[in-house]
Amino acid sequence: MALSYVNYTANGSTNQFDITFSYIDQSHVKVYIGGTEDTNFTFVNSSRIQTSSTPSNGVVVKIDRDTPTNARLVDFSDGAVLSETDLDKSANQNFFAVQETVDEVADKLGKATDGIYDAGSTRIKNVANPTAAQDAVTKNYLENTWLSSADKTAITNLNSNISNV
Repeated sequence: MALSYVNYTANGSTNQFDITFSYIDQSHVKVYIGGTEDTNFTFVNSSRIQTSSTPSNGVVVKIDRDTPTNARLVDFSDGAVLSETDLDKSANQNFFAVQETVDEVADKLGKATDGIYDAGSTRIKNVANPTAAQDAVTKNYLENTWLSSADKTAITNLNSNISNV
């Protein structure tokens, strides 16, 4: 289970989704509809957002926490009073950044225990055309470089009659 984001599959009739993780500031919450950022979503309350439009049925809605790591949210100084609020904010910035990194790494293509890359039954996109003998081949490359129209027709006919074979 992810620590810093939640994915929903839209049903085509709702545009409100729950935030299932903690965050420091509302500006750290991002919403993506079908992979495109929705910069006009609104907060219904601290644990629910409303998208700017109703996502179509089957579209993935991702609510993501993106804690800033380019600057500290709290800057302590000598002789200052340490408040619980400032200490918590500083600790949460580090804690959330680590959770986001853990989620980012877990979502990457990795090797299984046998040392072979495992996509976990997930589609891989943006693959370049092969250039070496052992490169992966995309569906588009195979269909449009190696299969003729006659080959495609023969495969379609074979598939539709496979029970007869």
